[in-house]
Amino acid sequence: MWCSQAGAATVEPELAARLARETGPHRYPVILRLAQQPDPAQFAQKLQGVAQAQRGGRLLEALKAFNAPTQAPLLKELQTRRAEEVQPLDTVNAIAAHLGAADIRELAKRADIATIRYDVGLLAPSRRLMGDPCRPERPTPRQRLPKSCRNTAAAPATPATLARFDPALPASATLQLLGAPDAWRAGFTGKGVTVAVVDTGVDLMHPDLAGSFRGGAGDWFDVHGEQPHPGDRHGHGSQITGLVTGTGASGQTLGVAPQAKWIAARIYNDRNVGRLSQLHRIMGWLLDPDGKPGTADAPQIVLNAWGLGDRPGQCDTEFERDLQWLRAAGMHVVFAAGNGGPMADSSVSPANNAGALAVGALDGSGQLAMFSSRGSSACDARPYPDLLAPGELLQTTDRSAGALAVTTRGTGTSFAAAVVAGELALLVQAHPDMPLAQREALLRGAEGDARPPLARALGLSVRSQP
Repeated sequence: MWCSQAGAATVEPELAARLARETGPHRYPVILRLAQQPDPAQFAQKLQGVAQAQRGGRLLEALKAFNAPTQAPLLKELQTRRAEEVQPLDTVNAIAAHLGAADIRELAKRADIATIRYDVGLLAPSRRLMGDPCRPERPTPRQRLPKSCRNTAAAPATPATLARFDPALPASATLQLLGAPDAWRAGFTGKGVTVAVVDTGVDLMHPDLAGSFRGGAGDWFDVHGEQPHPGDRHGHGSQITGLVTGTGASGQTLGVAPQAKWIAARIYNDRNVGRLSQLHRIMGWLLDPDGKPGTADAPQIVLNAWGLGDRPGQCDTEFERDLQWLRAAGMHVVFAAGNGGPMADSSVSPANNAGALAVGALDGSGQLAMFSSRGSSACDARPYPDLLAPGELLQTTDRSAGALAVTTRGTGTSFAAAVVAGELALLVQAHPDMPLAQREALLRGAEGDARPPLARALGLSVRSQP
């Protein structure tokens, strides 16, 4: 990490190393974070008396008003330098751009820039990009297609065939373990609650997921501008969404909160890559999905199945301010704790940042799963993760093939985080005015209470029978 002169910008180590290796004309994706930043305490005061669902929009409006005069001089210079892909980042008062090495060195001399960081590319979870299993790219004469592909009677998903929540259907084994059927019978199904899924996308054609899409004009955000409608070429986002809102087209209810609604942002492009700056843009979208501050459309819960997993045990505060704003707007910010176990002190950012609710995984015997990250947070030394939930071989939705009710079993802390997001949806419905920290504390439970987690959190006395 170096500074060009007193009062100038800090060029962070990864970018500095790249610049030192420069051998020719090359443009680097960077994030230029401005020195002048808004005071969170002052902005929190502006939200007093504003309804929860409108806080995000009002907050984003105030952030943009603060940022505009501070960003204007830098935007002008970037235009002069012919920077490419220039994008203001509202939640961190920064600007993303593609610049040459000489321009970066000159910009580092500016006193109004605090840091210049390489705009790191993130890869989607390890899973092959999925095509249509019924239409293989290279069919062979002896190839056997899945049974679902040979079912000529299967109809595409339409409003008439979408699966709605049916309380008469059995719940999956995981949901029975949690006590979800008792919660549903008591009237807590997630109705009226919105969960935002930040991952690979969501398959809108899946019968178990289509009916719970909120469906507004701003409720799907592909930061890359490649997919105009909700979709998921990968599958991971559809899998975790199923554990939140999945209904029962497969014969059993799959989601903890089957009457909650989902909205979604797609992190990764068609090449399976996303960047830090694009995640900052998604954080801004979460505050105001439709771009209209007066509309009450902010989600109550954000489910994040991503992280800087290549640096376990380190604290990276790149998204710390984003998380502050989401919490200030009244959102539970749920993160997968990471799959860095059994290594000790294997927390990952931003799940280990203040403001994130990091969720680790339990195995089938109710113990901390071997793969689940653990120890203490590298950022604030709190016990890590914050919560534990089932995360091994959970039955859930998968990417559909021609609108069929395809299911799979998922393992990992992403799936445990999805379970907790669903549990929080029921608690938001039950206690809409309760502070965030108090709701989250209900999920931690009390020692010696043998009731299922949801029955305990909701104060229910009856245990579900399989």
